[in-house]
Amino acid sequence: MRRLVDWLVELSGVLVVFVGALFAEQLVVANLHGNLLTGTWETVAMRTLVLPIAVSMLLPMVLAAVLVARVARHAEDHASARRLLSGGALIAGAATAWGVSSGRMLASPPLRTSFVLVVAIAAGAAVFALLPRVVAMPKARLATSGLALGAAAWAADKWLLPRLYPAFHSALFIVCLAGVAAAVVALPLSHRWTRRALMLAAALIVAFSATARTRARRLASYDNLRLVLVERAPLMGRAVRFAASLAPQEAALDDGAKAVPTAAPTLGPHLDFRGRDILLVSVDALRADHVGAYGYRRPTTPRIDQLAAEGARFGAAYSPTPHTSYAVTSMLTGKYLRPLVTLGLGGDSETWAGLLRHYGYRTAAFYPPAVFFIDEALFAGFRDRHLDFEYQKMEFASAAERVTQAAQYLERAPAEQPVFLWVHLFEPHEPYVAHAEHRFGDGASPRPVDAYDSEIASSDHAVGKLVELVRRRRRDPVIIVTADHGEEFGDHGGRYHGTTVYDEQVRVPLVVVGAGIPARVVSEPVQTIDLLPTVLSALRVPRPARVRGRDLTGLLAGTVAEGEGFAFSETEDRSLVAVGRHRLLCERRIGACALYDIETDPGQTRDRGAAEPSVVAALKGRGADLARSHGRLERGDSAALPESLRRALTGDREVALDVAPLLDDVRVDLRRAAARALFELQVADTAPFAVRAFGREDDDETKRWLALALVRLGADAPEARARTEGLLSAEGLWPARAALAFAEIRDGRGVLVLASCLERPACRAELGFVEQRASVRAMAKLRDKRAVPSLVLLLTDVRLRGFAAEALGEIGDRSAKGALLAAFAAERYVSLRASEARALSALGAGADMEEPLRRFLGVPEPWADGMRIAIEAGVAKERAAGPLRVQEGARAYVVVKGPDGGQGGLLSPPAPLQDGEVSVYEADPTRPVLNLVAPAYVLLVPRVDELPPPAPIPWDGGAGSETLDGGL
Repeated sequence: MRRLVDWLVELSGVLVVFVGALFAEQLVVANLHGNLLTGTWETVAMRTLVLPIAVSMLLPMVLAAVLVARVARHAEDHASARRLLSGGALIAGAATAWGVSSGRMLASPPLRTSFVLVVAIAAGAAVFALLPRVVAMPKARLATSGLALGAAAWAADKWLLPRLYPAFHSALFIVCLAGVAAAVVALPLSHRWTRRALMLAAALIVAFSATARTRARRLASYDNLRLVLVERAPLMGRAVRFAASLAPQEAALDDGAKAVPTAAPTLGPHLDFRGRDILLVSVDALRADHVGAYGYRRPTTPRIDQLAAEGARFGAAYSPTPHTSYAVTSMLTGKYLRPLVTLGLGGDSETWAGLLRHYGYRTAAFYPPAVFFIDEALFAGFRDRHLDFEYQKMEFASAAERVTQAAQYLERAPAEQPVFLWVHLFEPHEPYVAHAEHRFGDGASPRPVDAYDSEIASSDHAVGKLVELVRRRRRDPVIIVTADHGEEFGDHGGRYHGTTVYDEQVRVPLVVVGAGIPARVVSEPVQTIDLLPTVLSALRVPRPARVRGRDLTGLLAGTVAEGEGFAFSETEDRSLVAVGRHRLLCERRIGACALYDIETDPGQTRDRGAAEPSVVAALKGRGADLARSHGRLERGDSAALPESLRRALTGDREVALDVAPLLDDVRVDLRRAAARALFELQVADTAPFAVRAFGREDDDETKRWLALALVRLGADAPEARARTEGLLSAEGLWPARAALAFAEIRDGRGVLVLASCLERPACRAELGFVEQRASVRAMAKLRDKRAVPSLVLLLTDVRLRGFAAEALGEIGDRSAKGALLAAFAAERYVSLRASEARALSALGAGADMEEPLRRFLGVPEPWADGMRIAIEAGVAKERAAGPLRVQEGARAYVVVKGPDGGQGGLLSPPAPLQDGEVSVYEADPTRPVLNLVAPAYVLLVPRVDELPPPAPIPWDGGAGSETLDGGL
């Protein structure tokens, strides 16, 4: 009986120690990887769900470990115990060696067998020789050594060769168990209350773990948490895998994820557009919910609304990306151009105009040069060949001028040939201008959204005129009205476009009118890249094999029942998958996703991912399937790359560990591409692969990329650092990338090289926007004043200006104050003003920035963040309680001090709240006096108009018209 109690006490002790280790591991995850968790509920779930599952998993292992430890006690006196444990070590060593020798380095059977035998004999011999000495150690020293061994094995399991060699990590886990068990068995657990406390605690723990299966089913809804633990927590990660066996998932996040069905397949053409003129109108930056037919309360689009009443309106049409250059070229080629051009593919794509010209159409396009503004070098081929239109008018022109130009073209177009006319109206794009004939809001001082709606109305008027022109020429033309992307007005904390994939930026109107199309509304998600294959189908034109969109003629005609549809959109860092009523938005750089149900949550504010994990899994599978297919049908070197590598080169970090083994491939082109991908993706878990490959790589270019990747990851690789330092004086972009790698680990040895590249537009363009942004952020980390001149120059680049301003504020060099002040005073982009103002505040420019800060606080749209900055900069002063007079034409910003701030009770009469804590009071002639009921920060500013838009960019319109192939 005594021995049984001793055994139970030791078992309880090991179990309690391991529960403590689990709590410690939770702290490690929360502190080191907290950015990967989506909320505090996941931290709670680690304790309430994962911990009892882990205990349930550990119970039999702890039992075995204690038994082994008790047998080891007798190894000094009993040769049989010594031989038994040595034999166990020999078997374990053989199993581990067999598991880690499965790669190509030990593929030869004789070599692998020899390796297994050597490791097995070494493990058995080591235990046989060392066991008596270990048992003879003083108890305190043995306990300390056991705990140290367990902790070392845990650390190695977490950080050494992660995700590589499962057998090796299983061996480390066993060593961790053995070390802790040996430590607890060695402790003097003779005190009665200690023994009782341990046994009571163990009993509670075991009872707690009895609900493991129920908790495993609940854990299944924490998709993000499970992923983080499997990747970052050796003990809890194994518990997550164990939970999956207790409560198997119906849908897995792998290649076999069940595809979500789309519309029923189209069985032959459902419409006939042959011989009909086609008018395609794309309105820049027109978000769907600012169109009357989509429920907007303002009369912004009466002509588009009339078209929607005549034909088909798609309620969930999506742009492939919220940037004009990518969106327009994607629409006119029927492809996702963003990932293709990143891979250096797709430049030879057939276009809408080129295909229709082969089938007897005359083609004409009217669009601004700004269509190719973003990443212009990537679209040089499309720009130079004018997207294959035979007639093109590329210039900045108003909507009214576009109508005149189109009329002149149609007057001369041969009547016997149908025409395809594309007109891109630029009005709603920032800067917004209020038109006198289309006024919304306060006519005297319109807010940005009022001016935006006015621009939409102006474009809508032009749409009506263009429709009249085309209908006057030939009966029953096909009319398509859509947009390249949307526009944000603070819906999710941002402005303009190109930054997110929420509906306000990527959902666009899509109206199609033509013969055979009844008046109807289509609810399922579609894409603007679907337009080209749809029109080709209705014209009986064979669909090119490389076109990616789907044929919507069945949906247009109403001959195919609606399905759940499909749409995909992306930016540099984010992606959207839309199926049915669900929208899965993912931040690809950190692998975090959120699921929204737009039927119940049209504003996309409540994440449903935890409640509907199977939907998340299915949509992730659809997105992964699409990502794997990019470039598969294209012509070019990148098209022949493995799917995982193509995905990696487009910025998909989830495939980094699938790409890393390609560093061992016999093909040098694959090794080069894989090494470059690891540099660009910057995933810490790939470092062991890169270290191993760097040591044996003999191709110079591959070795350069590996060196850069290792330095950027902060790996302990002296040879890689030395080689990267040598690249600072190499040709091409190698110096800039080497400098970036050093800068990101706060090593400023290449800062002047990096600054020089950023100062040269050609070098910046070749570097690409993602690396440009990373370079500016790295300079902010360095806080090196030598970077200031280049950052000042970047204040003229609208895409980098905000990042450059933040970097200047971080560096703190007051010599940049003048340039920042000039940029801030003239800043038209509302979203950039806060970055510049905070940087100026950091540089001590409080008094100097007061005038432009006051001005921007007085524009029609209140600026709560500006008031907070004014307080920080000392521009807003504290005022005692009492009356506050607000003159006509002024505005008062008030922030109360103390616990009552932002609750609406600081003013009498109450003022409306802005962003929860800054109260904004507009002058009211009937109530010119406010009563401050508590001390507060107050700033009175005059109401002023927004900064006027810049003068139109001069353009030689006379030379803008080109006639190709003889023409008109």
